[in-house]
Amino acid sequence: MARILLVEDNELNRDMLSRRLARKGFEVVTAVDGREAIARARTEMPDLILMDMNLPEVDGWQATGELKADVATRAIPVIALTAHAMAGDRARALDAGCDDFDTKPVDLERLLGKIAALLAPDPPAARTASIRRSVPARIEWMQEILDTVDEFCMHAAVPAVIAHDLRLIVEESCGNVMLHAYAGRPAGELTLEIERTTVDGRPALRAAILDQGVPFNPLARADPDVTAPLAERAIGGLGVMLMRRLSDVQRYGYDPVRGNSLTLVKYLDGPGVPAPRPT
Repeated sequence: MARILLVEDNELNRDMLSRRLARKGFEVVTAVDGREAIARARTEMPDLILMDMNLPEVDGWQATGELKADVATRAIPVIALTAHAMAGDRARALDAGCDDFDTKPVDLERLLGKIAALLAPDPPAARTASIRRSVPARIEWMQEILDTVDEFCMHAAVPAVIAHDLRLIVEESCGNVMLHAYAGRPAGELTLEIERTTVDGRPALRAAILDQGVPFNPLARADPDVTAPLAERAIGGLGVMLMRRLSDVQRYGYDPVRGNSLTLVKYLDGPGVPAPRPT
């Protein structure tokens, strides 16, 4: 039976969620603030922590940071819980060391899926997982693409910090296609392929964005000089710089029949990637 540490200062929320988790077969221990969460994590050694981020005394950001800095507790996965759904909150939670992020009020089935992904061992099927999705190359279809990334990351047990980077890479790359590849002509099809595989002997994610728009190699664009005054900077290029920073390998190809192909590789064993938990 997996043990979950639920950190929540609201008594009603704490009681309700702990009961629902217990009915699903989990052993639940609780804490009411960040200071107690740190102490209980060290004594109870839970399999996973659900961390409310807006806590009195020591908040969830600080508590998570302390737990991830401690060699004894850093391998315990932490899911941040917050009433806010802003993109910045997700990034802040991941920067603090959280392994995943969810919003309140809790959608139990969604939360259970995230708990299962973090508690499951890394099976062979996950290491070779793949997904493919084709949509019209129009900006209103971007959410479908991002949902595809989230779906893949959940089923392939991708660490949250890597999933965050992959989402940004795909959003920027597909946005370029949607806004520029079919300018002045009817939008064609955009295809996203993601697979968990090995590249040069290292575990990695490979994402490919395929379209039949006008030939356009984003990698040929130079990074902008961000130290220059705003009025003197070249237009565009920031997205390409972000793509280079967040992916480890970038390749572009064009074929008259198949069109544009942008392939991006993200290693899963790079700096900042959580190490597998000891078994």
